[in-house]
Amino acid sequence: MNKEYKIINKVIDETIDTIIDQLDQTLIDYMYVYGGYTESDDEFALDHEHLTKEVIKELYSRVKNHTK
Repeated sequence: MNKEYKIINKVIDETIDTIIDQLDQTLIDYMYVYGGYTESDDEFALDHEHLTKEVIKELYSRVKNHTK
């Protein structure tokens, strides 16, 4: 691998990691604000897993439609 390719990959990886971290934290924040949760229990974990999948599906749909 050449140096430029490694730099590009590093930038992409770090950007994606940051987006995922921010997405997760934002989802958790909104779950507490709008979902009426008071603690992170089993119900919260299951709902978080479900909502994460739904957010990713919606994000994929919007990105896909945006790139056309």
